[in-house]
Amino acid sequence: METGLPSANSNFRTNLPATMVRVVGRDAIIDLIHEAMADKRLVSIVGAGGIGKTTVAIAVAEKAQGYTDGVWLVDFATLRDGSLVPHAINATVGLAVHSGDALAATCRYLRSRKALLVLDNCEHIVSDVAECTARIMEEAHGVRIVATSREPLRLAGEHVHRLTALETPSDDTEVSAAEALNFSAVQLFIERARDRLETFSLSDGDAQVIAAICRRLDGIALAIELAAMRVDAFGLKGLLRQLDDRFRILTGGRAGLERHRTLAATLDWSYTLLLVDEASMMRAVSGFAGGFTAADASAIANLPFAETADVLTELAAKSLLSIDGNGPNSVYRLLDTTREYCTGKLVSNGEDADVHGRHANHLCELLERASLQPSCCSAADLNRYIDDLRKAIAWARGHPALARLELRLITAGVWLWNQLSLTDESRVHIMRALEIVAETDMSGTHVELTLQLNLAGAVLYTRGVVPEARKAMHRALEIAKAGGDADAQLRCLRVVGTYELFSGDYDAGKATLETFLSLASRLYPEALPEGETHLAAGEIWTGHLLTARARLERLYRNMAPEPQDGQSLKFLYDNSVNTMVVLAHAQWLTGSPGEAVANVLKGVELARQANHELSMSIAFAWACPVLFWSGLSADCARHVEMLDELVERHGILTWRPTATFYRGALIAAETGLRSEGIKMIQTAVDQCREIGQTSRLPYFLGVLADSLSRDARFLEASIRADQALDLARAQNEQWCLPELTRIRSSIPTSGNTNADRAALLRASIAQSDGIGAKSWKLRSSLELAGMLERQKRSEEARQALEVALAEIGDRFATRDLVAAIDLLSRLQHTKDEAATSNPNK
Repeated sequence: METGLPSANSNFRTNLPATMVRVVGRDAIIDLIHEAMADKRLVSIVGAGGIGKTTVAIAVAEKAQGYTDGVWLVDFATLRDGSLVPHAINATVGLAVHSGDALAATCRYLRSRKALLVLDNCEHIVSDVAECTARIMEEAHGVRIVATSREPLRLAGEHVHRLTALETPSDDTEVSAAEALNFSAVQLFIERARDRLETFSLSDGDAQVIAAICRRLDGIALAIELAAMRVDAFGLKGLLRQLDDRFRILTGGRAGLERHRTLAATLDWSYTLLLVDEASMMRAVSGFAGGFTAADASAIANLPFAETADVLTELAAKSLLSIDGNGPNSVYRLLDTTREYCTGKLVSNGEDADVHGRHANHLCELLERASLQPSCCSAADLNRYIDDLRKAIAWARGHPALARLELRLITAGVWLWNQLSLTDESRVHIMRALEIVAETDMSGTHVELTLQLNLAGAVLYTRGVVPEARKAMHRALEIAKAGGDADAQLRCLRVVGTYELFSGDYDAGKATLETFLSLASRLYPEALPEGETHLAAGEIWTGHLLTARARLERLYRNMAPEPQDGQSLKFLYDNSVNTMVVLAHAQWLTGSPGEAVANVLKGVELARQANHELSMSIAFAWACPVLFWSGLSADCARHVEMLDELVERHGILTWRPTATFYRGALIAAETGLRSEGIKMIQTAVDQCREIGQTSRLPYFLGVLADSLSRDARFLEASIRADQALDLARAQNEQWCLPELTRIRSSIPTSGNTNADRAALLRASIAQSDGIGAKSWKLRSSLELAGMLERQKRSEEARQALEVALAEIGDRFATRDLVAAIDLLSRLQHTKDEAATSNPNK
């Protein structure tokens, strides 16, 4: 099930970049920090820009051992909204979160894991990073964090390492080549110079010049690297003259030059050496939030692809761009300091509006194309685009005249937010987009339809079955009908039908799904299985068990043999999984528990093969009751764990009550822990009400009543049992009515006689017969037979139990079946003994 942090070393995962060059001059500090990590959970590497903080942090992470759940680099350089810090962490570790509280989901997910997080470039959002880090430190004790920033996070327990400049020879001492190599700044210069010029060598005469260059650059690693990459063009003495001239121009003299001014001067010097087309490209690509391809750069720079690729290659050769990979799909990046510098040049040249406009339109085209051809985007592409989307929306929002562009960005971005499960972020932007729609002539268009339908889904995920979601989906349906868009009508009807079923309005839900099937049969026959599966669920809940089973068995015979690709699913889940698990419910209830268990486990396996989160959550949620009813406690507990993990990891609000309920029900079955289980079941009931989900709520209340009764809390049990029966009748939830009646019969109350209890059990049996619920009939018949046996009415007991057992379609060893066979054997033995003692009778 895991698609994020691994659980074993054999599957160890990390996103640390491959080290392309040797780290120079930092061995001691790397070892010191590595040793500190043994007993310090939070280490901050603090220093000026360009000093080498990221390089040291990555080197420390590479040495890390024992982090069985991964080592992850989270780069905040492109993040401007501090509230998105938890989202950035979640995206890095592969945690898709649908809930509104991303940080809570982060902490829940990391709570039981052993991982190392490297939080890079924190300075511009340091308070938000500190808040997030504090929560993780408090709740996830197996997690350690290395942070890089220009200032500490200022948290309790933080171990701060201030990174100083690389060592340079003093200006009052002459050094030989051998002596110069003892200084880390000189070592770095020589190593990078050789990267640029293979024949470069160090002589005693050169040593003094290199020492002077390193001093001019204050030992700042980035500045030294930029200078060394120009040694082929100017030679050492020419390079020193260039730097001296540049610093005098910028500062009026060398005295008092601070390190950040040194770096700015070095960047300015490097920039002035660029050809016109290279400088123009640097300004243009500063418009990207992070990485970009040559095709991306071609669009934003407004140049042909071949010309763009050549310029990028030369810029990478001059160490002004980093590059990952080879070929046309290589990803280029600007260092954060370089991006800031080039952004300033972009603005001062008056090009920012054109570049940001081309960036926004290019992003729209990319996302609109990707939504039609999802397979063209890798996971890395998606994570790269999200930062650009945020940047483009923020830019457009800052210019009221560009409201339509902002609307287009948000509409195109909906697909990306859905792919990355950034549901709450999506909801916020969609609501803003709908404000723009209301202010323009876009009301009632396909754009509004798309936004309203996605808003409905986002609200359902993050807030539950609430009126806001209903309003959005009905507005989308209204637009689809008015525009004659049959495909959109189907998507709307399916969402509306699901909403109605989950809210307990079963009759309305079935009617909506019947409309879906009518439309699909005429226009989109391939969509029929999705509607039929949901309709069958509605039929089960309203007690039409045999009709539902027949429908589902027909779908099962005709369904695709292979799991569907999650990205190509029309209705966001694998309907083959839905078919199997809903069929399993119908089979168990109608007396085929063996087939039910087999099919629900097949459905789970199919969902895992598809590696589709929503399909897996559906499979686990529907597997739990089948296994619970069958008395397979260990298997049920295992599936509860998997569902709970998925719910916590992805914030799938819909299934949280189910996970909580079955965990509580299993615990309540243990005598010593019954009170704890009762509290958990009550929590599940409260969760259902909080999110407006009343489907299955009568059954949850019934099990709560049963558990309270077993704990001798009879008055509370009676109240809950009556509530369960009243709610089941009110929303026509017939499937569990026999079981609720049986539970009511088992609760001792004042004036409740054995005759009253027997009457309720016979009513339960009659209700079971009325809807074909043979497994509930067996359970009630078993209790009735036990009561009759205790009253010495063994023959009546045997006859009642034989009838119920005969209707069970297989002999799968459920708890009820084993108990029934054991009791029937005992009753038969009593009958045989009676016959032996009185042969004439």
